[in-house]
Amino acid sequence: MNAKKEAVLEAGKRLFLEHGILQTSMEQIAEAVPVSKMTIYNYYQSKEGLLDHVVDRMIEELMSIYRDVMEQAGDPLEALTIFYRDQEKFSVHVSQKFVTDLAKFPEQMAKLMQFNQKYVVPDFELLIFKGQQLGQIRKDISPQVLVAFMTFIKEFTARSEWYNGLGSINAVSEQLMTIMYYGIIQKDDPPHPT
Repeated sequence: MNAKKEAVLEAGKRLFLEHGILQTSMEQIAEAVPVSKMTIYNYYQSKEGLLDHVVDRMIEELMSIYRDVMEQAGDPLEALTIFYRDQEKFSVHVSQKFVTDLAKFPEQMAKLMQFNQKYVVPDFELLIFKGQQLGQIRKDISPQVLVAFMTFIKEFTARSEWYNGLGSINAVSEQLMTIMYYGIIQKDDPPHPT
């Protein structure tokens, strides 16, 4: 991919993710690069064509992030801890507007959902299963339920408005991780995080 086409893709991705797809015009993308609007149409044919390439890039980046974490981690529990503690570093920053707008582009939404169902969910279920076999994660809850729970928590905590009045994001994140690892029931001599 030539440098100008790459710059258009990156500018489109940044603006779509920050401001939403419908709120970002081709003129804004052209100004951000800078190139003519016609250049963008020559490369990507339409806004939807550019969005399709943006979604492909997001999937590539998410796969790369996942592989990096799995290489860093010594075991499943460490991998989960890295994903949770460093989620800002390992996630693509997506505005709520982008998510809402993406629903209006069914092909691209389907592509992300297929990626999630084909790679992310099964890999996390396998990671949890391995942790269960190593005695790191409780075995009385299925990997599928645990992945669904973690997905719910991640999606809920991605909405920054719910943090208001709870304290610092780091302190809240640490407490949520403690709840995830140890539950809310007081036990004698609870284990301590490593």
